[in-house]
Amino acid sequence: MELIIHFTALPEHLSLEAVKSDLADLLEDDGWLTGSGPAFIELELEDEKANPKYGILTVKNYLQQAAFAPDTTIELAGTPVGIYE
Repeated sequence: MELIIHFTALPEHLSLEAVKSDLADLLEDDGWLTGSGPAFIELELEDEKANPKYGILTVKNYLQQAAFAPDTTIELAGTPVGIYE
C-alpha cells in the first residue's frame, strides 16, 4: 500500500534525511521509502504479511510527535488525511 506524506515545511530540528532515516527505523520490515522530494516522502507499506494500519498509525504518530505542521497530510489511495485528524 502506497503512503505519501505531504508537508509544507519540516520541523526546525529535523532534516529530510533525518526524517527518512527515522521512518525507515520505525517501519523496519513493514515498509520502505520509495521516493522523496522537497515537499513529500513516499513510502510503501507491507500489506501481505502485516496489516498496513499499524504502519499508518506508526507514521502518523511519528509526524505528530516530531511536531509537523497541522497542514501536513498523509495520502492513501489518492485521499489525503490530516495527521491530526
